This record gives sequence, C-alpha cells and structure tokens, in this order.
Amino acid sequence: MNNVLASPASVAEACFRNAMVVTPDDAFLGSVQVRRGCIVAIDRGPSAVGEDLEGDVLMPGVIDLHTDNLEKHFFPRPNIDWSPVSAAVTHDGCCLSVGVTTVFDSLSIGSFNAAASRNHDNLIRLADGLASARAAGMLKADHRLHWRCETPADDLPDRLEALVGHPMTGLLSLMDHTPGQRQYRNLERYLANWAEQGMSSEAMDERMAGIRDRQARNADRNRRLVAELAIARGHPLASHDDEDVEHIDLAADLGATVAEFPVTLEAARRAHERGMVVVMGGPNLIRGGSYSGNVPAADLAHAGLLDAFASDYVPRSLVECAIKLTAPTFGWSLAQAVSTVTSAPARAAQLHDRGAIAPGLRADLLRVRIHDGLPMLRGVWVEGARAG
Repeated sequence: MNNVLASPASVAEACFRNAMVVTPDDAFLGSVQVRRGCIVAIDRGPSAVGEDLEGDVLMPGVIDLHTDNLEKHFFPRPNIDWSPVSAAVTHDGCCLSVGVTTVFDSLSIGSFNAAASRNHDNLIRLADGLASARAAGMLKADHRLHWRCETPADDLPDRLEALVGHPMTGLLSLMDHTPGQRQYRNLERYLANWAEQGMSSEAMDERMAGIRDRQARNADRNRRLVAELAIARGHPLASHDDEDVEHIDLAADLGATVAEFPVTLEAARRAHERGMVVVMGGPNLIRGGSYSGNVPAADLAHAGLLDAFASDYVPRSLVECAIKLTAPTFGWSLAQAVSTVTSAPARAAQLHDRGAIAPGLRADLLRVRIHDGLPMLRGVWVEGARAG
C-alpha cells in the first residue's frame, strides 16, 4: 500500500477506465472521472483516457459504522497501553488497507465490563488521541466517534455530556448488556462462562443481583437521556442488540433510526416495519453465525431484512461481506451487495456526501479484484487522492 496521501487540492483531476463500475443501481464496464475530490462524470463503455483498471471492480469506499479496532492498538496486551496517537495512526492504516475510508470508532461509555481501555480517563485519551492525529494530518480515512452508551451504568449521566460533546462525535447508540436478555439472552450459557472462571454459585448470584439492580434503577432513565442528547445535538441514534418487537418500538419511539445487531428475526422484521436501517456484524456473515448464538446474518439476508454491515471487531469482514452476498447462496447483484457496506451505512449515519459512485459525491473509491471468491484490494482513493 502507498503510504503517501496527497491532498485533494493537489489532485486536480483523475480518470479511471476499463473498470467494473458499481453504481447504486447497476454494475457495468465503464469509466469514472474525478475532479478536486469529487466524482464529476460516469460513462459506460470503453475509453482511451485515464488509468486502466483492467476490468477490476471500482466501488465506493467502505463506511464502517461500528469498529472496536482502535482499542486493540491502544491496549495491544492486557494492561499494556500504547500512545493513543500512535494507536490511532496504526488503526487508520489497518482500516485503509481493507478499504474502509469512513470509520466510526466505537467507544463504550459506562461499560458493562472492566476492560481497562473503557475506563473514563482512557476514553478521553483515545478520543483526544484520535483528534490529535487527525489535526496533524496523520490519518488517511475520515474518522468519527460512535459513543456506545451502556444504559444500566450508574455513572453514565455524569460521563455523557463531556464525551458526547467531543467534536468528532458522529453517532450514539443505546446498549444494555444485562445477562438474560438481548445479546446475552441465553443466561445459562452466560453463567457457564463465569463458572469456568472459577466463580462460585453464591458469587454469581450476588453479582447478578447487583447487575439487575443497576438495570432496574437506571436503564429507562438513561435511555431517554441519551436519546434526548442525540436529538438535541443532531446525531443519529442506534439501538443495540434488540430482541423483540417491544425493544424496537421503545427505541424507535425515542428517535432511533438504526437497529444495530438485532438478535432475532422478529426484531429485525419489526425494525424494517418502523423504517430503521438494519445493521448486522460482518463477522456474523463471514463466520456463518453469531458467536453469541443469536440470529445469523445470513437468515436476515435471505429474508430481505438486511440493509447494512458493520465490522464490529474485524474491519476486513466488510469488503468480504459485499462479495459473499453475490455468491449463488445469496444471489445478490453486485450493486445491491456493495450497498450494504457503502450507501446503506451512509444513509444510517446521515452522510449524504458519500457512499455511492454518483456525480457530486466524494471520490472515496476502491479498486477490487476477485480471486477465488475473495476480494483483493488493489487501490484506495480518499477524496480522489491515492491512499493505498
């Protein structure tokens, strides 16, 4: 990958020819012209002008609504922290290397676990490190913050205002990881993990009692608080791990427009009925199912209930998802499949300037060659400038 990113202004014009151009409605052999960071023309058929892409796919840059990947580089090993600016740069390089040109870095406020990267001080360090790297011109992709709000947390209200007010904030989501519902609805399976860690029955009962008490005291109130804050600041709101019709209706009534990782077919269907964008985890599709035992993304794809993917914890999964959906198992058109990682997430994030190859939009573009059903990235452009 090329490590030098030119500014859009320095790349006055570029043209790509002999490409399988993927537009919102079609895929065809043609050419795309770029000027000053934006797409200005799309033509069908052969052309003698421009860089020859040799029949490779030319698709929009991938938009990832939810990735935990930044934390991995901040804490490469347990209790070993790294420079947050350095972590941001490394994470950015990983994203660009797999075609992600717009990144929503998800950080948890009021985390349900004790991960060191998710304590209050480290959240500030991560967010500010990301902002510092961006201000210094060290990032190639366009990064935003996705604040995941754990609604049962006692300290969520005190932490919300300062963190959500960060200038890079772009998305908020409602979470509730209380065992016995949503993502962890199989309580026996969840408790078995505690038992494997050596926890006694008495200790598990005591811990569960505390968790349920926090949920009863805080979840409803904090859910409303997060929704009000998102609306007041103009940020899109997502609901995380919805299990049933009631969960979806509660979130939609609060203003949520995105259903992120619904755990049942019933919840996904209701989200579609309420006009929400249904987002599933890329690893769910690539691995063949949910690691938590929840509804497979493939089932939603077959049922016509899948709109978009987010990488969750594997950024590479997104471009693979787009290609996998075109396989005979699913039979999606290339345009429809690519939309799940480009135009649909753009719509969910209310980003109207990207996500499609269309005149006037940002020239965030990927050159992809398919080999044995797997995508090989051969070029990345961000606002028309070569980034990889």
